[in-house]
Amino acid sequence: MNTEDYADVRWDDYSTNAFIPHTASNNPVLTYSSSSNNSFDELDYNGMNQDLYSTADPSTSTSTKYGKTAMLSHNSTNDDNDNDVVENWNYQDHTSYSNNGNTGDHLTPFISPDPTSDYTNNTTTITNTPDASKPMTVLVEDPQKYDANFITYLITTTTTVETFASSNPKPVRRRFQDFVWLYNSLCLEFPACIIPYPPEKHRMRYIKGDRFDKDFIEKRRLGLQWFLNRIARHPLLQASQCTRVFLESGDFKNDKQMQSKRIPSHASVFSVFGDTFSKPFSKVKKPDDRFVMMKEAVGKFEDNLDIVERIYSRIGRRQQDLEQDYREFSNSIRGLSVLEPKVERKLRQFAETMESYAGCISDLTKNEDTTYLNNIHELLTYCRATKDQLQERDQKQVNFEDLSTYLQRLAQDRERLLHPGQHFGGSASLNISDFMADKMGEMKGNNLTQTRRERLTRLQFKLEELEQEVSLANDANNTFSSQMIKEYDVFKKTRTVELKQGLAAYADCHVDFYQKGVDLWTNVLPILESMYVEDDDG
Repeated sequence: MNTEDYADVRWDDYSTNAFIPHTASNNPVLTYSSSSNNSFDELDYNGMNQDLYSTADPSTSTSTKYGKTAMLSHNSTNDDNDNDVVENWNYQDHTSYSNNGNTGDHLTPFISPDPTSDYTNNTTTITNTPDASKPMTVLVEDPQKYDANFITYLITTTTTVETFASSNPKPVRRRFQDFVWLYNSLCLEFPACIIPYPPEKHRMRYIKGDRFDKDFIEKRRLGLQWFLNRIARHPLLQASQCTRVFLESGDFKNDKQMQSKRIPSHASVFSVFGDTFSKPFSKVKKPDDRFVMMKEAVGKFEDNLDIVERIYSRIGRRQQDLEQDYREFSNSIRGLSVLEPKVERKLRQFAETMESYAGCISDLTKNEDTTYLNNIHELLTYCRATKDQLQERDQKQVNFEDLSTYLQRLAQDRERLLHPGQHFGGSASLNISDFMADKMGEMKGNNLTQTRRERLTRLQFKLEELEQEVSLANDANNTFSSQMIKEYDVFKKTRTVELKQGLAAYADCHVDFYQKGVDLWTNVLPILESMYVEDDDG
């Protein structure tokens, strides 16, 4: 390994001290080619690298032994909508890695190109992620049963996102499995993004018999509404072609199949990320304080939501007990009215008021459970999605650290072969192993010089191969890290909006309840007062 090869390379200094070339860029985001002529395995992927701790001028990005400047490739025949997308993005030069034409195999999020666009085969497209989402409103309404098999929901969209054919697409109907397809597609297309989980397919606490129960359908509708709201607030997810197909396609079955061919399969994604999925998660050796703080913040928020959920569950049970007490009191008043013929009508009116008030308590509990408590459940699932993505980012760093350690070990082995008898930072056992191997070779009559030369050749080949793997692992780590910072900002904004909406819905439930209670007691009060007057005259 010649040090001259790395004279102009700045080394990565925050994960390990491994031999990893590191060049400055500005959060590049990579995509696969959308050309229908290529399979995923045939597509060209270039690595990326970004310094998360310094700011560099992207216009001064230079080529190194490991990379070249990658330029955006976009077909000039794209329609006006695609041109608008290009004009609204801030494209910059970035560094990609290549090795004799062999490109790295890793995938990062990108706003999908128009499916009708004709992109050049094996073209790597690089762009920046947008800082903010564009106005987009999605409504999930009017659940209807279809052939007694499943429920479809009417989806109405209003948006200024350029990937859509119209700012007000024609309303479409989708079933629950279609929402699941959207989730799975976004997970494959944007592996570095926090993809919100859709509602659970069957939450037992929601189901009390029939899966077409009105309350269950309403809770699922609200869960699907929150799911689409989170996608609509995300600057990348809202502009995805998968999202566009889901929200505006009139021939969803065929368009869904065509779009699925443009994104990698599960097997392809696993092959891209290598050992990420093939070994159990291990602890990060040098954790980044930023992501540690993110984990702690999400964990504390999740704990607080759990506390709120438990407290509200107790409140809900007490409200149900209070409702039952009012109903029993109403029945007792009805029984008393039979014994008091003179005030029977007024007592019955009072009993009916009590029954109506018990109904108001029941409505309050049901509305709180449907809106506020359901919102808490969905926020908890959003927290879990965020924690899972943070762990995925940690896994990328673990992969990079493990590969870097292995690279250092091989480099030390190489130096020991070049300079036998010297100590290069390895353990004594390694030198003893080399010594014993040499002695065994001498005893067998092997040519020691030739044996070392062969070992050195094999080791040099491993080093070159591992350097590429470490570069790709470093790219994936940097890409996931930079994207995770943006994802956490989206998470915080979404969390704030949904908390406000949930608390507002909770307050509205109570305002409505107390208003109904005031009306009921105001109407019955004159009846009670007149009943007392009759008793005094008697």
